[in-house]
Amino acid sequence: MEGVRQEDRLKEAAEEVNPIYASVGSAFKRLLFAFESEVGMSPPRYFLLHMVANEGNISQGQVGHLSGVDPSRVTQVAKSLERDGLIQRHRDPKDNRVVRMRLRPEGRRVFEGAYAKREVLRARIRRVLSQEEEDELRRLLDKVAEALED
Repeated sequence: MEGVRQEDRLKEAAEEVNPIYASVGSAFKRLLFAFESEVGMSPPRYFLLHMVANEGNISQGQVGHLSGVDPSRVTQVAKSLERDGLIQRHRDPKDNRVVRMRLRPEGRRVFEGAYAKREVLRARIRRVLSQEEEDELRRLLDKVAEALED
């Protein structure tokens, strides 16, 4: 019983920092863990593979812009995927500053397997959230993110 009371006190202390911080932090950590363990790769790797699979010849800059991720982090993930033989990186012939990416055959195979696993994870979330709730959650999170922009 003492462990339960201590747990409650810890939750209250965490909520004093910011009422939504503890909930968002906990959900985010669980989502990342579930994604990586069920899909078989980190969300950044999946996102980049997804964008390359769907757009064909996308630039690293475009991926960074769409994901809100620092360009150096996109480069790091892209180089990792290239080392693993999943994508090919090349300079844009029209602008040497731009690095574009293409999916390799092994990348297509890995992406398709990960996509199917991601759909299973999405189904788990859809079992507890209606489409309206999911839309509202996304809207609210976007609103919080916008309020916290520099």
